[in-house]
Amino acid sequence: MLTKEINRILVVDDEPGICTTLVKFLRSCRYHCESTTDPVKSLSMLRHGKFELLISDIKMAGFDGIQLIREVSKMDYGIDTIIMTAYTEDYTYSDIIKAGAADFIAKPFQNPELTAKIERIDRERKMRRELQEMNVALGVLLRKAEQEKEELRATVASNVEKSILPYLDRLKNRRLSAECLVLVDIVESNLVEIYSPLVKKLSLQHVNLSPMEVQVANLIKAGKRNKEIATILGVSLNTVMTHRYRLRSKLALKGKDVNLRSYLNSTDF
Repeated sequence: MLTKEINRILVVDDEPGICTTLVKFLRSCRYHCESTTDPVKSLSMLRHGKFELLISDIKMAGFDGIQLIREVSKMDYGIDTIIMTAYTEDYTYSDIIKAGAADFIAKPFQNPELTAKIERIDRERKMRRELQEMNVALGVLLRKAEQEKEELRATVASNVEKSILPYLDRLKNRRLSAECLVLVDIVESNLVEIYSPLVKKLSLQHVNLSPMEVQVANLIKAGKRNKEIATILGVSLNTVMTHRYRLRSKLALKGKDVNLRSYLNSTDF
């Protein structure tokens, strides 16, 4: 047996006989059904009961069905409404739908017509629920995919920095022939070209900077010159220059006409 989205129905009509007839019929269809002849009381019943559907007359003393469904819409409890009326010339279908009703049924009506409308609303509620569940699941999958993508970027950048570039630097410091040096430069240039787009999408905390490189980077951002940085950190000027070189290398700025300070100030560092 399929699970119903609509289980509890509230009937509101200022004619007690109609309430009694509808409650009896809807209960025979295995709905839990209650009724009231007082539309104001129905609002309290809707607030305190877990109803999925309201079936209301449109012409009632003091508080008509249009007012009622507008109040129900403000509750935001996910309650659908079917409006009943014997005065179809007073309200158009468009008037009733604009007020917030899910459907309209003209009196007198046959029970199968009412059942068909309830079942249609039930199907629509099921589709809305399933869509919401799919959206939630999709949101979880998208967040997970984005997280995995960021982790992959960080891993690739870190592996290049740790496992490849240091060995290229060591090769360049060896007594290599001019031809070999050119080849090493080409390899390094192509490698940087491949992984630099990944690095650009990462904040500097993911580029695997050493503690000293972080200090140097912060001082560069603060506008300190090389000699000032050397004095502040208690290191030689050559050491500062070496760290600047490594920063440019790790940030894929080698060989590019990009100001290091400007770049650092433009990143999430």
